Amino acid sequence: MAKFNPKQMEYYVTTLQDVLTKTQETADHVSPFFVKLNDAKEAGKLADMDKAAFVEIKAEFDDAVSNYQENAKTLAGLQVPVRFLGVHKTLAKAYQDYANATEMMADSLNEKDQTINEANFKQSEEDQATFLNKIQAQVAKIFGA
Repeated sequence: MAKFNPKQMEYYVTTLQDVLTKTQETADHVSPFFVKLNDAKEAGKLADMDKAAFVEIKAEFDDAVSNYQENAKTLAGLQVPVRFLGVHKTLAKAYQDYANATEMMADSLNEKDQTINEANFKQSEEDQATFLNKIQAQVAKIFGA
């Protein structure tokens, strides 16, 4: 039986907290761009939106996706204490799925004709909520253990 390694546990928890902090910072940063896009979409004024603003929103979404994909790689490559192997595997999968869902949203924006693939955008919103709940459940298990 492997011995408990407090240094490994400390590194794991610190890295996990770092990923969660970066995730929240990314979400906080991209949120105003999402709100601006969603307001224009709901008002039926996407076509009237300033082209530069639409391009900026797309760029911000793409940056968020890059951050989330980087976090997913960090989680996938993390040395995990034995007692958290199963929970972490579920967490890492849910986080990768979350990153992929955000990518679907970013990809639903078409800069050329300033449109949104509504079906993909809506599916992405639903998927992000689902995977975020899964992530939160696994994090609660880790920090509540």
